[in-house]
Amino acid sequence: MIEKLQRLLNDKKNELDAFALVPGPNFRHITGGQFFLMERPFVLIISKSHKPVAIVPVLEVSNFINLNFDAEIIEWQDNDGFQSAFNKAFELLGNNFTLGIEGQLMRAFEMQAIMQASEGIKIKNAHKIISKIRLHKKKYEVENIRKAVDIAEQTLSDTINFVKEGRTEIEIKKYLMQKLLEVGANDIAFEPLVLAGSNSALCHGHSRDDYQIKKGDCILFDFGANVNGYNSDITRTFFLGSVNEENRNMYDVVYKANSVGRKVSKPGISMHDLDDNVMKILEASNFKQYIVHKTGHGLGMDVHEDPYVMRKNHELLEEGMVITIEPGLYKENHLGIRIEDDVLITNNSCESLTTFSRELKII
Repeated sequence: MIEKLQRLLNDKKNELDAFALVPGPNFRHITGGQFFLMERPFVLIISKSHKPVAIVPVLEVSNFINLNFDAEIIEWQDNDGFQSAFNKAFELLGNNFTLGIEGQLMRAFEMQAIMQASEGIKIKNAHKIISKIRLHKKKYEVENIRKAVDIAEQTLSDTINFVKEGRTEIEIKKYLMQKLLEVGANDIAFEPLVLAGSNSALCHGHSRDDYQIKKGDCILFDFGANVNGYNSDITRTFFLGSVNEENRNMYDVVYKANSVGRKVSKPGISMHDLDDNVMKILEASNFKQYIVHKTGHGLGMDVHEDPYVMRKNHELLEEGMVITIEPGLYKENHLGIRIEDDVLITNNSCESLTTFSRELKII
């Protein structure tokens, strides 16, 4: 996997001499090791002119060695502090070069330690460049996502049978999380959203323990499973007992936008054009004022990762990418409706990995 980063370093247009990775999806993708961002800095530096250097807290050294990743390890103890380890690393790597960092992951104290260790270093936010190593999913990655989708869909099927008038969002959420693990998830992809009635109008709302769902409420589920480090991300919206005409019409608009998004997704279309096709359906409806977000995002080891499906992003879809198509409409203090699918871009079209029915369902 390290070859992916070396190719990016050797691409002159990137103007980089090295990358610094901290624990997270890119670190795991390259080394195979799952570590966590904690108070102890743990940094892996990949250089085009030197063997990889790993600055490792002593309590993680054995775990890192077990990865059989060929790197020069500089360990440090809590009592000694970490700055001397950074100083040693950059004595090896030298000065006066450009270092690409993960701008969405690296913290200020890690960056400051690097700058203190090497006064001549130039730091560049290389998030977009580094993210390229995970844009195109290999077969085993797709299979992990597919399994995560299957687990989520089985869980959803079980959970909607648990839903009934008088239950709270928290009760349903707890049931869903338990089912995810029972069905076979290694973990939850993110904290699930179970939002009913007016609470569903909050895109990223929090489940309540003091509201009992009632007939006519819409119930929005947004959740996923994690399998071997890969995630699913699915949203479906249901109605309890009945649905009025306005809400049905609103649902139909979101359904149509989702269908168009899946229909046009294929290699060669830009994220801008994909989002534009979806948004035009929403904008042409009587519910235009309830649009609050873009069409979707990449999916893999992160729940939200490149590429982002939005206007003004002119990157092209390519075979092997996995994205979400998730149009939504949100009427404040009333309800929110979202339908989200996980979509694999194939050689000439796409495959929706999620197959759970999108038709309006009254439970």
